[in-house]
Amino acid sequence: MKLEINNLDNGIRQAKLIGRMDMKGTLEIDHDFSMKIGGSSQPVLVDMSEVDFLVSLGMRTLISAARGINNRGSKMVLLQPQPLVRESLEIAGLAQLIPMFDDMDEAIIALTVP
Repeated sequence: MKLEINNLDNGIRQAKLIGRMDMKGTLEIDHDFSMKIGGSSQPVLVDMSEVDFLVSLGMRTLISAARGINNRGSKMVLLQPQPLVRESLEIAGLAQLIPMFDDMDEAIIALTVP
């Protein structure tokens, strides 16, 4: 599992996840994701377009980060989760906690509009 973090021009932090968020993959990025993303006071866009598998431990990592960001008065959204990953997130009820978007512009609007 790979985590790439960039700051976009509009003050949004982008985290791109690449690989499988299975037990091994999630443990590889969990600490960095929690510290660099969950500890952020900036709005965060998590690009899930290259995540092809997600287990409950990966969902916990996403929820924990989203709560940390929300507690700091900001927002986190997911961008372009693949169909099976999206389905897993929806079944688990995460769509109500962390909004999901297929369009980058819509995701940015959701992060920047109060």
